[in-house]
Amino acid sequence: MPALRATLLYGFAIFAMFFGSGNLVFPIQIGQTAGSEWLAGFAGLVMTGILLPLSGLFVIKLHRGSYQAFFAEAGKVAGFVLPLFTLSLLGAFGVVPRCITVAFGSMQYVSPELGLMPFSLIFCVLTFFLCLNDRLMVTLLGKWMSPLLLLSLVILTVGAALKAPEAPVTLAPVDALKTGFLTGYQTMDLFAAFFFSSLIFAQIQAEMPESVSHRDTVRFALKPALLGALLLALVYLGFVALGAHFSSLLTNVEPAAMLPAIALQLNGTWAVVLLAIVMFLSCLTTAVALNNLYARYLSRLLGIEARGYRWVLLATTVVAFLISLRDFRGIAAFLAPMLEYSYPGLIALTILSICFRKQFFIKKAIFYTATAIACLPPVLAWAKSSGIF
Repeated sequence: MPALRATLLYGFAIFAMFFGSGNLVFPIQIGQTAGSEWLAGFAGLVMTGILLPLSGLFVIKLHRGSYQAFFAEAGKVAGFVLPLFTLSLLGAFGVVPRCITVAFGSMQYVSPELGLMPFSLIFCVLTFFLCLNDRLMVTLLGKWMSPLLLLSLVILTVGAALKAPEAPVTLAPVDALKTGFLTGYQTMDLFAAFFFSSLIFAQIQAEMPESVSHRDTVRFALKPALLGALLLALVYLGFVALGAHFSSLLTNVEPAAMLPAIALQLNGTWAVVLLAIVMFLSCLTTAVALNNLYARYLSRLLGIEARGYRWVLLATTVVAFLISLRDFRGIAAFLAPMLEYSYPGLIALTILSICFRKQFFIKKAIFYTATAIACLPPVLAWAKSSGIF
């Protein structure tokens, strides 16, 4: 495959994999909260929603596409627990059902009588069959779905920006920056980067001649990663701006319905129909990627990958279907504390693994220290409420 074509294909695939349910909601919420200081909110989101996932993509490439080798740097226990924990949240117990609720929220503007259960069933059936072919999945993501998704989002964002009212003054710049930084956690893109990088790197390695060195493969793999990050940044910029300028419109709107509400206000029914299609494709591509990764991981863990992958995939899809019957806020409330406690340690491990190839004891010590510090406030609050001290 020609280098430019491969860069575009995998770059668009990375964009589509990351741009799922939370990415359609949280940037708009950041803008709504930040108001006139939305650029500071966007800067905070860039840190945790762009730079950290890009670091996650890079660190796995340094480990030859092996997320197991990366997690093992935190020790044997963490090397087993971290992949299981992160993939469970990314897969059937968190992000995949969240994708379904966001896609359903957009479709309600088109067909208000549509129920969550039949919609979720159709969504999960599509996800199951797309997961059965990795190469088909990457081709569909990079060649067809991603360009359509990006073009539609650009049309909607530019059209809305031309009619946007002035953003109200709400937060101070430092508070807006903090809001963007912390809300970026909820996209869970750092978690996803560890596993998406493994999938994309394996595809790139299969395309490269055997004579190509690992260093050259990593250098080539960086190009689509940077392209995907740039596309995400541009879309996030537009969404944060929209959230800021239309904050009064969004006051009593459910998170999953914010973008459709803006489209309906500005451009009428045709824009809502287009947006519903875009959001459905966006959530579907992310759900396919994550459900596939989670099912393959579990089948390898159970030692049944060759003969049992389809059954594991079916099980993860059924679990995602059941959890999706809760609403967006319910799933977000479940995920938020676990992200708050786990992110600092993984950020530290990622940065240390990029900066130092050895020093395993230091990496392990700092990982557990950062995780313990993150968990300390809720532990102290529980101890105080229990009368321990």
